[in-house]
Amino acid sequence: MDAAIPVVFTAVAVLITLVPLAVAVRAGHRLLWIRRAVHGGVRAEGRCVRVYTTVGSTGEGPTRSRQHFVFEFRTADGRDVRFEDAGAPGTTIEGDRLTVAYVPGAPQRALVVPAGYRVPYGQLALTFAFLGIFVAVGIVLVLGGVQFADAFGSVADPADFGGEGF
Repeated sequence: MDAAIPVVFTAVAVLITLVPLAVAVRAGHRLLWIRRAVHGGVRAEGRCVRVYTTVGSTGEGPTRSRQHFVFEFRTADGRDVRFEDAGAPGTTIEGDRLTVAYVPGAPQRALVVPAGYRVPYGQLALTFAFLGIFVAVGIVLVLGGVQFADAFGSVADPADFGGEGF
């Protein structure tokens, strides 16, 4: 039993480190995609074809609602594409015309680009800073955790207290 404590402790510490790293990689990949679509992609006029709201609840907590926006546009080669963009302005209604940006190889991953849109580098920086805290804690736990877990395991040994056990 005592041998399992360092293994479990280290496994939890590794998870505390790897999960935020995976989230950071995904967020960085998403930002690069947005940057590519906005700065190097093709722009087209899109139209909002549907707005709907989903409502969810965890059972005990408050009910939460989320607006979804479905857009349609025509690519430069004449294909009609529909996509959903949760990042559209909240005031968008069905029939509104907005500019969309897309990468020619993947127009289904288009995004709405309102006038004055800027790539959210600040949001990514805050996300990385927040996740960095968890990564740092995870690294400290991984590097120092095994020694702590070994010490914790040896204190639980009844022989350390001069007894024979329970």
